[in-house]
Amino acid sequence: RRHDTLGAAQGGAMRITYEHRFDASVDEVMAMLSDEEFNAQRARASGADDCDVLVDRLDDGSFTVAIRRTIPATDIPQEFRSLVGGKLTVRYTEAWAPAERNGDPTDREGTFALEIPGTPGHARGAVVVKPMEGGAAFGLAGDVQAPVPLIGAVVERAVASAIEQALPKELAAADAWLA
Repeated sequence: RRHDTLGAAQGGAMRITYEHRFDASVDEVMAMLSDEEFNAQRARASGADDCDVLVDRLDDGSFTVAIRRTIPATDIPQEFRSLVGGKLTVRYTEAWAPAERNGDPTDREGTFALEIPGTPGHARGAVVVKPMEGGAAFGLAGDVQAPVPLIGAVVERAVASAIEQALPKELAAADAWLA
C-alpha cells in the first residue's frame, strides 16, 4: 500500500515536499534508516556509481546519516551538465532527533541537507516519520536554493529534478528492504 506525493513550488527558492507511506511501524522504518547497508542500497537505487555511507548513532536514539554518492551527469538535466562535467558528487545528510524531542515519543523528526560540491545549488529541510493506520508516514519538506545571478533558477530546477528522480527510487528500495 504505497502512496507517494511530490510537490514543488517556484518563487525565490524552490519548495519541495514529498510524502510516502510505509507498510511498517515507525520503529521498523527508523531501524532501516539508521542501517548503513540500507543507506548504501538506497544510494545505489538512485543511480549512484559509487557511494560512501556513515551512520553515527548516539545513546539517546538520535543518529546522523551521511551519504556521498557519485552519479553520472547523464542523470541530470542537459542545461546543467556543462557546469559539472561527466560525474557529479552529491553529499546528502539526515540528522534524526531522539523520539522524545517533540513531546510525542511515536514521531521521529529530523533535518536533511543535500549539497553538490563545486556548484551553487543545495537543498535543506525537514524529515519526519509518524505512525499511521497500517504503517508509518514519511514526509520531507525543504527548499532548493542556488543564489547565482542568471543561472540560479536553472540550477534550482536541476537540483529539484535530481531529488524528484532519486526519492521514488530510494523509497522503492526502502519498501523492498522492509518487505
